[in-house]
Amino acid sequence: MIGRSTRGQWGGGGRLRLARVLWVLMTVLAVAAAPLLAAPGRGTPYKIGFIASITGPGASLGIPEREVARIIQERVNAEGGVAGPDGVRHDVQILINDDQSLADVAASLARRLIEQERVQVLVAGTLSGPSLAMVPIASDARTPMISMASARAIIEDPQSKRMRPWLFKPVPENLHSAQKQAEYLQAVGITGVCHLYENTAYGQDTFASAQALFPKAGIRILYGDSFDRTGTEFPQVTRVRASGCRAVVIGSIPPAASLINVAVAGRVGGRKIVHGHGACSPDLIRTAGAAAEGTVMPCGKILVSDQLPANDPVRRVNLALIQDYQRATGGQAISTFAGHAFDALSWALLALGQVPDGLPLDRARDAVREALETKIKNYAGTHGVMSLSPDDHLGFNPADFVIVTVREGKFVILPRNQWK
Repeated sequence: MIGRSTRGQWGGGGRLRLARVLWVLMTVLAVAAAPLLAAPGRGTPYKIGFIASITGPGASLGIPEREVARIIQERVNAEGGVAGPDGVRHDVQILINDDQSLADVAASLARRLIEQERVQVLVAGTLSGPSLAMVPIASDARTPMISMASARAIIEDPQSKRMRPWLFKPVPENLHSAQKQAEYLQAVGITGVCHLYENTAYGQDTFASAQALFPKAGIRILYGDSFDRTGTEFPQVTRVRASGCRAVVIGSIPPAASLINVAVAGRVGGRKIVHGHGACSPDLIRTAGAAAEGTVMPCGKILVSDQLPANDPVRRVNLALIQDYQRATGGQAISTFAGHAFDALSWALLALGQVPDGLPLDRARDAVREALETKIKNYAGTHGVMSLSPDDHLGFNPADFVIVTVREGKFVILPRNQWK
């Protein structure tokens, strides 16, 4: 019965009906699968390995950087990815990682992102120490890396004084900061200073920069010493009192910058306190409180964007970023470090947009490196207008730094005619 019924169902006209059903089914499946099999104009997704100090002593810098990475990822998704020079669009994945403010963790993450995740570019390093730990890894793997830290040694070999081919950064250096500090100190007539710096790669670099530039401006460092970034007692302050210096220059980032600021303001008094650009963060004001009032420091323009002239080329960029940042973070104040992440990721995306579809990974990485070196021209970023070249993987003009002071709990531009 079953056999006869089956033969009757699919015999003759039944076979024709079956063929039609199968044809319709295959057509439906083909249409449904078409986007999966061939998405017109879509290329291989690009990956950006992002490493920041989201926890640990550098968290006050790394957390804003992470927030910006999320904002950029949302923007890229909304725009449908990045279009290459051939018109092919690529999805972009920003792989966010936390190095815990530790050099060995940063190095391990860099290796994994390069070797296992096969990223085309790294945006990596909140702090100078972890960034320097990743330099040989990125260089040996011939993978472009854009650091968010300040040390010159990240992009320039200290011995040869040549640019490291695979390393870039959009972050002003301690030499730039020291130059602006010296300009300010000279203008207000201070010729003898004390210099206190945290015992990290960043802190040591601030002191070395001051030693290199202050004497050229007629400024002597009467006493210089490091302090423990995680410490709460500062015996150095006693020696500051005995030194005769009229200003204390602090080379540190919050929260350590805030703690030493409070100690100096409370136990020394009568001295100007001048920070470096590493303290250009709302966390300085939040944690130092009244002790931060009247402190002076060179900062990138993002911190005071609403105070810039209407024709300043970075004003509009910064105000748009601040709006997005406050919306994403529930109204939190932006810091200069959010700007570091924005510029670094923007450079990465601009470079990826110069990579044709279908290149092997090694050639794609090389194309990104070449684009960073030759295509970033007159870039209006968060700190100023930058242009890169084979001889300059930063392209920052120190004139773009602004001197700011803390007044009534806010950062405000201190015009040159008010320095004295």
